[in-house]
Amino acid sequence: MNTLISLLCNSDFPTLAHGVGIACLTILIPVAIVVLGEKEFQGLDNLVVLDHITEARNILLYSGLIFVPVIFWNHSTITLRIIELGAWMIGLYLLIRILTKSYYWMKGNKFPLRFNYLKNLSEPKDMETAWKSVWENKEMNVVNEAEFFKIFKSKIDDGLK
Repeated sequence: MNTLISLLCNSDFPTLAHGVGIACLTILIPVAIVVLGEKEFQGLDNLVVLDHITEARNILLYSGLIFVPVIFWNHSTITLRIIELGAWMIGLYLLIRILTKSYYWMKGNKFPLRFNYLKNLSEPKDMETAWKSVWENKEMNVVNEAEFFKIFKSKIDDGLK
């Protein structure tokens, strides 16, 4: 409790908060380069990474949660500082979650994420890009190819209904 009170009364917290946020964003840049630079299933993987791993649509919101609340820190009351600290912590958590998901994407089996993405995909332009990268891939094992075909068939069947 004393640590929280001293943090809320500390006028140097914005500097620390910005430093932590910048560090996370700095780490995210090379991670994004590595993740988006992979060649296998490039079109599909780019869609999976942008929509589900890095959550590109929300990254500005997450960054805003980290940087905007502490701008007003030195002019805020203790109650407002608690809200600002909460927003900062939520933004930091969301950014760290992106880094964690990126790590598991780089180190893990990507096929379950690819399959899940394709099952839920409904945007026609993204469908074309994703399926094109699947069918252009020449080094696919039979089990994964069968699963891709099953998903593709279900999408065709859904389109015919």
